[in-house]
Amino acid sequence: MFGSKLFIAAVATAVAASPAFASVTVCDSRATFAIWATMRSDTAVIREDFSTVIPGLTSDSLTGKVGSEAAWTASAIGGLDSYDNALHTMQAGRSISVAFASGQVFGIGADYFFKNGSGQSVGGYVTLALSDGTQFVRTVTGSDTFAGFWSNDAAITRISISPVGPGANANFLGMDNMDIGFAPVPTPGAIALLALAGYAAGRRRRG
Repeated sequence: MFGSKLFIAAVATAVAASPAFASVTVCDSRATFAIWATMRSDTAVIREDFSTVIPGLTSDSLTGKVGSEAAWTASAIGGLDSYDNALHTMQAGRSISVAFASGQVFGIGADYFFKNGSGQSVGGYVTLALSDGTQFVRTVTGSDTFAGFWSNDAAITRISISPVGPGANANFLGMDNMDIGFAPVPTPGAIALLALAGYAAGRRRRG
């Protein structure tokens, strides 16, 4: 019990001290994530609800493509499975890692939860970490709990979610409703129109 109290105090300190790390902003609610999204006029947000992942599919890694810029690959030691439109670790105490290869992702957030061996929802703690070393600890309640990041400059290439604290090795980690903030790549037609507009503007200035 004493160890749990110390851990809870450490979690409170970590969350309170982490509204932003350098050029990365921590979002501990979906509303905060949405606010930062509106401040990024160069990005769009798309939600991956995992409904396109085959129910009951099990694998060391699962992939999804909700758009070329927002394509993702999730993996976990011991494998992942999908049911109820969510991803779950197949072994207790394992982390989930999600990678983005497009170089266009700048925001990532999702709902996280734990299930015990009987399939019941339980509380716990997770550490969310980006590949640049940014991380913070989030308390997960008995229901889905949101957490995420927005990067102000460098693209996000990977996020790892790891169970920590009391009971970390006893429960199964899950994630759902992943919001991905990405910078859309202009289509060739749009690029051609921009080039044409620039050419026309240049001719007017010269005229």
